[in-house]
Amino acid sequence: MRPVDLQASMVQCADIMSRWATLLAGAPVEDVSLEEQAATERDGSNNYSADARWWKDVANDFTVKTRQMWQDGWFRDYDSVTGEWSTQRDAMHLAPVFCGATGLGHIEQLRPFLSQPPAHSSGWAPLSWPPVVMTLVGAAAAAGLSLDAAELAYCYIDGSYRSTDKRELDEEGGLPGVTREYRRVVRDEKGRDHYANAGIEGYGWGTLSVHLLIRYLLGLCEEEAGVLTVCPMFPQELRRVGALYRVGPIQWGTFALHVECRVTDVTGYTVRISWGRQQQDWEGTWGEARKISL
Repeated sequence: MRPVDLQASMVQCADIMSRWATLLAGAPVEDVSLEEQAATERDGSNNYSADARWWKDVANDFTVKTRQMWQDGWFRDYDSVTGEWSTQRDAMHLAPVFCGATGLGHIEQLRPFLSQPPAHSSGWAPLSWPPVVMTLVGAAAAAGLSLDAAELAYCYIDGSYRSTDKRELDEEGGLPGVTREYRRVVRDEKGRDHYANAGIEGYGWGTLSVHLLIRYLLGLCEEEAGVLTVCPMFPQELRRVGALYRVGPIQWGTFALHVECRVTDVTGYTVRISWGRQQQDWEGTWGEARKISL
């Protein structure tokens, strides 16, 4: 079996490796360890520019392979034994969008499924498993659907914290404050569905909610060294006029960031970011990005 999400993840991983090698190739000599310098002088093995090109070739190769798995308006898994394509639509089939492996017209056809994802693996709700959640939220953001990404992220975060922060044992028997393996769907007294913690305790996925909060709700992202992009996008549920949200300290390289975001109305906000003795304040509309130099 050749899962399309595995092919797409190779594109993303190889692109990351190529980027790292490119950065190392351009690093000043003083930033390279003595051991690395000695190894380079001995056999020339640390040719980062060549490494960058090699990894880029890998990324390009798997981009082609991933796009070949677009069949009948959907990315599909391939069974190399039977020569058959999968027939069901799975949430992880949206991984090529997240991993940057899509071709012309793919995202446009997939947009409806990015805001309302299909189930995962024959019956699991789309936000049940953290790796799937990270893929779906990242795919929606990559497709330019920042509000949909924020809504999906908030749904997961809300379900996680409602369970993790409980003061009593739940029917699953889990201890409050302990992260769990996955999320189950529960229905409240009003007939509304929510996600709640379930499965084995002590899984290392507890940080996903923190990542989703910082990256997709507060919109903090560093795409170039020393420059922080801030692009808040709150879900509708959190846009209560006058509400103030604070996060900090967030360790960002050598800086400890403190972020405040106040909802001014349904369309806008004010932000204050401080680090060390520096501080910046501004007003903006949801989804409006601003770059600041750290």
